[in-house]
Amino acid sequence: MLLSLHSLEPEIATLADHAKLDRDAADRFAALESGRIFSVHRELSVALYASVAAIIAGTGLLVRANLDRIGPLTLLGALLLGSALCYANAIRNKARGEARSLAGDYVLLLGALLLSSAIGYAELKFHWFGANWSRHLLLLAIIHAATAYALDSRLVLSVALTSFAAWVGVETRLGAFWSPHHMLLGAGPHALVCAAVFVIARELHRRFARRDFIDVFDHFAANFAFWGALALIFEPATRWWGALMLAALALYVGLRGYRQGRETFVLYAVGYAAAGLWSLIAQLVSSRLIEALLGLVMIVAAATLLFRLRAKMKDAAT
Repeated sequence: MLLSLHSLEPEIATLADHAKLDRDAADRFAALESGRIFSVHRELSVALYASVAAIIAGTGLLVRANLDRIGPLTLLGALLLGSALCYANAIRNKARGEARSLAGDYVLLLGALLLSSAIGYAELKFHWFGANWSRHLLLLAIIHAATAYALDSRLVLSVALTSFAAWVGVETRLGAFWSPHHMLLGAGPHALVCAAVFVIARELHRRFARRDFIDVFDHFAANFAFWGALALIFEPATRWWGALMLAALALYVGLRGYRQGRETFVLYAVGYAAAGLWSLIAQLVSSRLIEALLGLVMIVAAATLLFRLRAKMKDAAT
């Protein structure tokens, strides 16, 4: 049995003929309706991100192979020049009042990563911060955050938050709380501290800033909170505290994501909850066979739950 799908192209043409719809808009709607055009935004984003990653990786390999011939000052200047050119493109667009293209966003991201490479290399080579070497990460976080707000870039804001998290992860001179003898020095508390800072930054942003950055803060806060809870589960002394925290986070993030129609956050909740449960199973069950069987059952259950929740979210959206 063949099923025919009704096309709205005649209705769109009628609206255009009666001046109810702009001719250019009618042509675009008709093209969408017929399937002649379609969005490749996600594919293009992945391709551009892969291109930026390849350029950064290639730069690293080139530097490693030719460092002796290039010299540190020449290398540092080349990195800064490349970064400046990338920033100049975004600054020119902003000065002209032009919207930055998707490719322009990733060129700006490349500039931020080149700047990070330059400052990191300078600190490694010249030791500007001395024993407090990790503070160059905090400096990068501040620079990238200022750039993100000045040039309205979600990608650069992600680099800023990553730099801040890296600084928190290696900083050991913040007082007694961070002492090597303190029980809260591990990766779990570091991640939770980052998550708390991101939540506070989100609220400050929501109150005072006019940028579409809420999603960036939400994603970073959720991931770091889950990572912190998982890290606590991996330690026998904090295993059950981590499990309780992970359960509460999964419930909160999952329900909020479901109610707001945000599939990614539902995926976070189910995925991290499954990872935490698997970690507990691995620690509590001595038999590898039973562990593998329980893990398989858990994976199937998590996938089934995700499919059902996604279907319900789609039904609710329509």
